[in-house]
Amino acid sequence: MDAPSFLFIAYGFLTSLVFVLGMLLAFMPYLMRRQECFAVTIPAAAALDPYLRQLKRRFALIMGALTLVLFAIALLLLATGADTEWDGLDWLIPSADAVLLVAYYLLMLFFRRKVQAYKQEQGWSAASQRSSAIIGSEAVSQISLRWNLLYLLVMVATLIAGILCYPAMPAMIPMHIGFDGVVSDWMPKGPAVIAFPMVIEGFMGACFTLCHWSINRARKWSDPNAPATSALAYGLYARAWNIYLLAFGLLLSASIGTLFLLSALGIASLAVMGAVLFFIIIFMVAGAIGLSIVYGQAGSRVFKRMHAPKGMPEDDDEHWKGGIIYFNPDDASLFLPERFGIGWTLNWARPAAWALVVGFIILTAGFVGTIFILVG
Repeated sequence: MDAPSFLFIAYGFLTSLVFVLGMLLAFMPYLMRRQECFAVTIPAAAALDPYLRQLKRRFALIMGALTLVLFAIALLLLATGADTEWDGLDWLIPSADAVLLVAYYLLMLFFRRKVQAYKQEQGWSAASQRSSAIIGSEAVSQISLRWNLLYLLVMVATLIAGILCYPAMPAMIPMHIGFDGVVSDWMPKGPAVIAFPMVIEGFMGACFTLCHWSINRARKWSDPNAPATSALAYGLYARAWNIYLLAFGLLLSASIGTLFLLSALGIASLAVMGAVLFFIIIFMVAGAIGLSIVYGQAGSRVFKRMHAPKGMPEDDDEHWKGGIIYFNPDDASLFLPERFGIGWTLNWARPAAWALVVGFIILTAGFVGTIFILVG
């Protein structure tokens, strides 16, 4: 693969992510649970309220229009920038992603205030805080953390393959390629060549295992008005994400080790390696979007035709700061489903949450330091 081809694939992939990110954010209100509208608790039956549906449409239209404008500019630069190596995209793509995220949050806050005012006007409130519990085993059994031991098998396989391939490796190993497709950094042949992909695989395995553990430890959401059915929906949602993370985590980890050794042997260039990784990441993003659309947040779309009661069994709006930060010292949960977005978040009132963040920062710093030592 020549440099221009690699450059076009790289920038084309990054440009497409602008569109994908923007459209996912635009339709986020439709992926939330019926009991929540712009991070405000409402009666499930109110999800069909004409005013609230109008607010969702306005949010989607504004975010969608902003996305299309930024995406059109990026496509124009991609189509006309061959002679300048698409230098304009270097600043446009990260800026566009940042603009989308900032606009997404500011619009959420704007519409959140409108929903809060409408909620007060309608007199929606929980007569008493009700909760539900599933007696016996979980509604859907989650896959065991032991499956993450497969990352160790990937690392062992990389070690064995590296040892076997080591005699055939050249004296200098290509390590870094720029967006222009030209190798800009090399590593002398040595033990670090074998250790390098294993360190990356180990760090990735630790990150994906942490995600798996957090999902299994998260508070299981259920609706007190339909505890069994809603718990089943959440269980299917959590299991689907666990399978997704394990499958793509192992695929990405194994691919990095395999492609690095092929590149070190001169069988495949770093440009080919980068292109393959780009396509794997595209499939990962597509898979995440697919899960979000099929399941919704916390399984909200699995049983979208469930009976919608008029009352509100619980209302914990006061614990959600800015609609996205959960702070409740009376809640023993460390992880719980996001209020406006896909996935899970931390209970920032728990000291363990801060310890977890600090530990992850230390782990990341150790990983980066190790990489610099190996390639330095």
